[in-house]
Amino acid sequence: MDATARLQDTEQRTADLADRVATLQAEQARLRADLDRDSAEMAPMLPLAARLARYPADTLLAAPLPPDRAITGLLVVRGLSARLERQAGAIRVRRAELARLDDDLTREGARLADLRRQQAAQRDTVARAAERARADQRRSSSVATQAARQVEDAARQASSLQDAVARIEALEQAAEDRLERAAQEAARAHRTDEAAAAHARAQAIAQGPGPGLTAPPAGMPAGRGAPVPGTVITAWGNATEAGPATGITYAPPAGAAVRAPCAGQVDFAGPFRSYGQMAILDCGRHYRFVLAGLGALAVSTGQTLAKGAPVGRMPDWAGQGGRPTLFVQLRHGDAAVDPAPFL
Repeated sequence: MDATARLQDTEQRTADLADRVATLQAEQARLRADLDRDSAEMAPMLPLAARLARYPADTLLAAPLPPDRAITGLLVVRGLSARLERQAGAIRVRRAELARLDDDLTREGARLADLRRQQAAQRDTVARAAERARADQRRSSSVATQAARQVEDAARQASSLQDAVARIEALEQAAEDRLERAAQEAARAHRTDEAAAAHARAQAIAQGPGPGLTAPPAGMPAGRGAPVPGTVITAWGNATEAGPATGITYAPPAGAAVRAPCAGQVDFAGPFRSYGQMAILDCGRHYRFVLAGLGALAVSTGQTLAKGAPVGRMPDWAGQGGRPTLFVQLRHGDAAVDPAPFL
């Protein structure tokens, strides 16, 4: 979990620095274009300026002129000299700015390369830890695995994200009801221990595999526990083509790590409809986080996760086509609720 948090921090710093480098490169290109333009404007006047500097008298007296024309010529030459001096000063300033930008780009480029090497090493560490966790889950009890597969199959057959969560809730409720009926039958038959055990299992299902979610105190900033680095492009309730947004959409860096926003269990992990790779996390007390749009998953159905554990990573993105996004939805029972206060 700590490794994933460090990776997420490195990814955010890498993305911020990459944006700064891109800004510096754009400013560098603009300054170079300005220099080229100013140099092109001065070029036709440079031979005359050089001749005036070397042979002022010969240049001005090259052709006999009436006094008024000669005075006009002198004024033009003075204005030309002043203009050339201003343009030369502007070019000197731009060249100094360009030299400073070149130094900044060299320094920031080296920092960016170091961060990317650090990021690659951290991604390897997180991937190995995630694979060990998946292997441990695969060695878990077959009964738990079978139950998890039933939940996963129900979600796969769903027609929509809402339907997927509703089917999971229905399976959960059916299991709880069966156990409660078994507890009542055992109690009527005076099998006290059996009744208590069945009731306890029913309560465990109602409680869920996680501690549930608690909103922070009023006034505490939300969003610091985002499951992925990047920027929010659609907040809860924003207008979309399908109506008010029922979750939060992030634009993360390419290949960014995605972390579990709660402790609990994976109800579903796999491709789903048009959402790409998706994970549904049961946080307990009927709270579920849906994370959709991942490029690769690091978890399996039925796996138990700590808060902040790796769930997967975003697709690699080279700036071509649509930028991958992560859709984060929080559901309490069948209803979507604003996830921001819980992140």
